[in-house]
Amino acid sequence: MASQMHLKDFVNIEEKDKKKALKVGIFSDKDSFFFKEKIGIFLDTQWTSLYDLGPSRIDQHKDILKMADKMAEAISVGKLEYGIALLNENYEIMNVLFNKYKNVRAIFAVNEDYIVNSRRQFNANVLIIKNNSITVDTNTRGYEKEVKLFLETEFDEEDEENDKLLKMISNIENKN
Repeated sequence: MASQMHLKDFVNIEEKDKKKALKVGIFSDKDSFFFKEKIGIFLDTQWTSLYDLGPSRIDQHKDILKMADKMAEAISVGKLEYGIALLNENYEIMNVLFNKYKNVRAIFAVNEDYIVNSRRQFNANVLIIKNNSITVDTNTRGYEKEVKLFLETEFDEEDEENDKLLKMISNIENKN
């Protein structure tokens, strides 16, 4: 008789009591559906409350601008802590759109140093990842590492320069 595998077999149960589940929104364009599903499965093992904004099927066409708007609005008002956008196209415009919202600071997943510095220095809360032809068979471990770095790197609020930068950004957001 074969033993059944359960999600708890892949999740570090001991960490459950140490930290609260992060509220993370995720969406993709149609071409990045499998990429989103793979990252979603990874996030399910990381003590996140994952809010999948779509698409829910590979053949479903959803307006990515509406999904981005919904996620940015939820982050702006504190309903979500983080957002992840997985896109094959239009990733540049998504960055512009996200950064128009108050309290939303979107970045591209350029490299690990950039992700860490963006989280530490100005508390980036949206990660945009370009889909480089990810399919159902593609290994996504490198992307999973970037997502984990993004979610686990803390804002360095003890650094006065970082605090000044965030206050300056907030003041500019309040003017507009």
